[in-house]
Amino acid sequence: MAENKSNESFIDAHRIIRKYLNKNDSDYQDTFKRYTEILKNSKIDYNSLLGNLPKSASISKRQSLKNISNAYQNEKLVLVLGAGISLEFGVPSWNLLLQNLMVHTIEKENNVSSVLSKLFNDIFTPNPLIAGRYLQEYFDSNNSSSFESMVREVLYSKIDKDKDSELMNEIVKICVAPGKSKNLDSIITYNFDDILEYKLDKTGLEVPFKSVYGLGIEIKNGELPIYHVHGYLPEDKKLTDSNKITFGESNYHQQYSDLYSWNNMVQINKFRENTCIFIGSSLTDPNIRRLLDIALKQKGNKRKHHYIFKKKIDDKQLSEKLKKMLESPQIISNKNNAGLDFDETIKLLTEIYERFEENDSASFGVQTIWIDDWDEIPEILKKIRENVA
Repeated sequence: MAENKSNESFIDAHRIIRKYLNKNDSDYQDTFKRYTEILKNSKIDYNSLLGNLPKSASISKRQSLKNISNAYQNEKLVLVLGAGISLEFGVPSWNLLLQNLMVHTIEKENNVSSVLSKLFNDIFTPNPLIAGRYLQEYFDSNNSSSFESMVREVLYSKIDKDKDSELMNEIVKICVAPGKSKNLDSIITYNFDDILEYKLDKTGLEVPFKSVYGLGIEIKNGELPIYHVHGYLPEDKKLTDSNKITFGESNYHQQYSDLYSWNNMVQINKFRENTCIFIGSSLTDPNIRRLLDIALKQKGNKRKHHYIFKKKIDDKQLSEKLKKMLESPQIISNKNNAGLDFDETIKLLTEIYERFEENDSASFGVQTIWIDDWDEIPEILKKIRENVA
């Protein structure tokens, strides 16, 4: 019975961190109140609590980078790129993209519609899949241009492809292998934009690559495939039926029902046969998690790891947040009775968060590489490329 209560404490404490990370969630105090109620009138043995946490599922950072570097040298490395890659170029976040598309359903180029769409999103926070379904059906039935054309218009409206990015520079360099043979197996991207292709063209080098976004696109020998598994909307090229994007709920239902679709098969095959490194992705997409699960089971005993970069929690910001919460009159009495040591509580909550995150990723065969800042990734990619990891 005591063990169940401890587990309940761990889970609730993890929720606190989750809420801290979600800047739109205003329910911090109620959650912390719940945590302190569990610990109320008890003497906390922090070392014991730490000892009862799930063991870390991560291998050393040095070993992880060595494994990735070896996979790169053996042409078995796949870069898996998420939305975090494109944001610094001005590509709108998912929520901002939905908001800007909502403007067009009210009245295009109208300040009132801009305010209304923002208020609607901020107040009601519609589920992205449901909002995507609504927008897709609206534009398909009420607009002369296709839904993909409208998304592309919003996607590139404030973009700056020529902006210098250390991360993108290193991704481009890792694509440009020395000699005639490529070191990188392929790239999987969940982004619609063509920023990577633009940057590869801008190198001035003959970089053989092929954007793949539908059936029937042939990859020639020596070409680096860039798989746009959620669809591809190049800025200056004519859109065809092959440029359909995965956006709303109906698209996700289709992906779930059609396991043998080209994009699902590409991901399963790469996840099963290669070493993948996830950059700018959070592993929260249900379909990606499902495909990783399938690939892991198909591997059998050949359990090569994949890797993902995750940023450590900023202790200073977390401390400020918890101090503010503890000053609240609603929970001050609970704080006095709970026996909380502030610094030890910060350490415990951070450790709980990291253990849960590591174990969640590891359950899909993905090792976590913790970094203090996103700016570390370019230097890590450079070491991998130069085989000095």
